[in-house]
Amino acid sequence: MIEYELVRHDRLKGIRLFVNTIRIRSAHMHHDLELLYVLKGNGDVLIRSQSFSLCAEDMILINAYESHEIISSQQDFTLIIIQFSPHFLQDYCPLRYLIFPAGNVRNMASEEEYGEMQQLVIASAASYLSGDMYSGLGTLSALSRLLHLIMKCTRPQEISEAEYSRRRKNEHRLKQISDYIELNYQNQIRLSDLAEKEGITVTHLSHLIREHFGISFQEYVRNKRLEHAVRMIHGSYTLSEISDFCGFSELKYMTRAFQDAFHMTPQEYRNITGGGQKYVPEGSTEYIWPDDDALHMLESITREKDVL
Repeated sequence: MIEYELVRHDRLKGIRLFVNTIRIRSAHMHHDLELLYVLKGNGDVLIRSQSFSLCAEDMILINAYESHEIISSQQDFTLIIIQFSPHFLQDYCPLRYLIFPAGNVRNMASEEEYGEMQQLVIASAASYLSGDMYSGLGTLSALSRLLHLIMKCTRPQEISEAEYSRRRKNEHRLKQISDYIELNYQNQIRLSDLAEKEGITVTHLSHLIREHFGISFQEYVRNKRLEHAVRMIHGSYTLSEISDFCGFSELKYMTRAFQDAFHMTPQEYRNITGGGQKYVPEGSTEYIWPDDDALHMLESITREKDVL
């Protein structure tokens, strides 16, 4: 399932920043660009049909309207996530017309350039999370310089107004598809029923999903069911009950989904991640750190790097 996420910029116009520890974040997309910087752990980021393995100090930039999901290889896969509107620098840079190449930014920059990028990510996060009267200016200053360096190193492709309009038009249809599957994932969902609801052919819908999400319709639905199964895995339900509740027709299909995502069975996942995990509360697949705790973590990581 691809969720359409509505990003809210409650603190700064056009910018949202937070620190997140993730087990699994199923496929989703949004209007904002998104920068991921790994603080701890290892995991995979899937963008369309490409998978990128990331570890501590790696960075990746995801385009607006680009489907992506995050799967942890460890319990403590923790990231700084910066979401920013394609319009927030519109008077200075046409971000909405730029398509950044997929991949680890670390591999596209020189050691000196990447070192500065890391400092700017930490600086923008520290400023944003501090919430003081100068936080907006500090965040904007660091993020603007960071984006300038990323553009210099990655050389994004510029698209036309017509292509940008096409992407916006597809956004509305994809959101409707997302909402439908979110409400019906526990039941049997057929591609033909969804195509009829949208007034398009099965072939057209299948191609639309593959083009924008990089996965098949069946994979798309399975991932949503898996995310809900992960939320339930540490409760009192049996594995068969979880499988039924989350819409898997048989337990073996849920088992296969866990093995594909985490390289272990649901029971193994329950045993390994059920021992009082510190960061991700029971029933959740991600944990957004409170600002003060996130700041303490950043300070601790910075001190460790200074010692090294």
